[in-house]
This record gives sequence, structure tokens and C-alpha cells, in this order.
Amino acid sequence: MSARKFGGSLEPKFNPFQESYLAEIFEATATAWNRMRPPRRNEIEDSITFRLAGRLLNDLHFSEFPYDVVPQYWLLGLDGQRLGRLDLRFKHRSSQRDYFAFECKRLHVTYPAGSFSTEYPTYAGDDGMMAFILEQYCKGFPAAGMLSYIMDGKSDKAWIGVRKRIELLRHPLKLSETSGLEESMLSKSIEHGMQGTQLGETEHGLNTHNLRLYHLFLPVRGATRRKRA
Repeated sequence: MSARKFGGSLEPKFNPFQESYLAEIFEATATAWNRMRPPRRNEIEDSITFRLAGRLLNDLHFSEFPYDVVPQYWLLGLDGQRLGRLDLRFKHRSSQRDYFAFECKRLHVTYPAGSFSTEYPTYAGDDGMMAFILEQYCKGFPAAGMLSYIMDGKSDKAWIGVRKRIELLRHPLKLSETSGLEESMLSKSIEHGMQGTQLGETEHGLNTHNLRLYHLFLPVRGATRRKRA
């Protein structure tokens, strides 16, 4: 687990999407996940996200974390119309407007009646990745993220499944020609996360700019063991 202090000196020309700042967000998220109480098997996505945000906001380990972290943040239009709701929003305190957003999804979900769903279509669909591609969220921003809670702990299987789903949707997802879900160059930032934590990225050619989507996979600790019990 990292003992690094968050909130180093700012670059002369501050850019909240610079890789060093994004790496700080990924490290903090992976570390907070490692420190929080594991989700219950049937815990819903919003509850998990609120608890993750609570850990980032209240754990003394993150006392110097230079971001305001807000779960379920509403994006508003000029006249107050609700344009969309970000699952998890990170805004550096030195940024006037820009923010980094995660859309959060549970993967490998067992529902109360016993049915199992990978949830890969939801992850890549209109309420997942497509919300960024259509610029419902983070319009004009160069980077955003998908955050997945792997409810059975099998992050390697989830990675393969999500990668295949993304490949099936290359055209609607506007994937760049040489892009697919691959390990991110920032993966070193999550090395102190729990075993099975993974960070990937994809690149998407939008009408006005390229969007880099980061994919952070967080396995639920002890999920496989609890299932056997």
C-alpha cells in the first residue's frame, strides 16, 4: 500500500488531465478500495460508490489529496436542466472547471433470485462507455474513466469479457484504428492496490478531439472465498 503523500507542487501551466494528476486519481482510488470494507454480494452500485467516495473524503491517509470528490454529481445546463449524473467526479482544487469523471458499473453480478449476469453489454452501452462517446458526460474533455466493481473477484475474466465486447462495438464506440482495451501506461500507479486490480485504456476519435478512456477494474476482496463457503 502506498505511503506517498498526495498533493505535490503544481505544474507551471496547470493541466488537470496531465498524466501525473490522472495517476494520482487512479492510485488513490485503488488504495481506497483496498482500505474500505468489501462490498456485500448483493450491494448495489450506488451504495458501493458512496462508500468509496466516503473513504477518499474521510480516511486520514488521503488528508492531502488535492481533489474534491463527489458521488452522483449532476451536470446542469444554463437554465438548470439536468444533463446527466456523474457516478464519481474528481475536481482538482486548482481547476476552475475541468474534472475527471468515472462511470461506475458492477460486473459479474449474481442477483437475489440467483441469476448471474456479466453486465458487459451495460458496461459498453448507452449508460456506460457510450455516455462518454456521445459526450453526454465530459464534453470536450480529453480523458475520462470507467470504474468496474468485479463482484466475484475474477478481474482477469472480466478484462477478457469487456475487451471482447468493446471489439464488437468498435464502430459505435468510435475506437481509433489501432486502439483496443490494453494495459495502460499508467498501470504502475495502481501497484499498491489489492491483487487483481487492473488499469487499461482505449482511445476514441470523436468529432472534435480524441478521448482517452481509462478502465479501472477493482475486484471484490474475498468474493470467491465467500461463494464457496
